[in-house]
Amino acid sequence: MHERMIYATYDEIQAEFLRLHLQRHGVPCWLRSMRVGGFHGIAFGPLGEIRLMTSTPYAEKGRRLIEQAVLRGSLSLVPGKVGQPE
Repeated sequence: MHERMIYATYDEIQAEFLRLHLQRHGVPCWLRSMRVGGFHGIAFGPLGEIRLMTSTPYAEKGRRLIEQAVLRGSLSLVPGKVGQPE
C-alpha cells in the first residue's frame, strides 16, 4: 500500500478534526506526528508537523474534501499545507 500526505499542520486538534471529517466522507486516513518524543516545545518546522495520511487511491478525494470545506466556510484552517500529488 502506498501512502500519501494530504495535509500537514502544527495543530493537533485541527489534525484530529480533519481526520474525522475525511473519515465521515469515506476517506480512510490516519495521523503521523513528526514531533520528536521527549523534546517538548519543538512544534515548528518539519520536526513539529502532524501529517494527515491516506492511501494513494483516496488522496485526491481527501484533498478535494479539505479544499471544499474551506471554501464553503464549514472548516477554518490555521496555516498548513495541502499535500501535492506525487
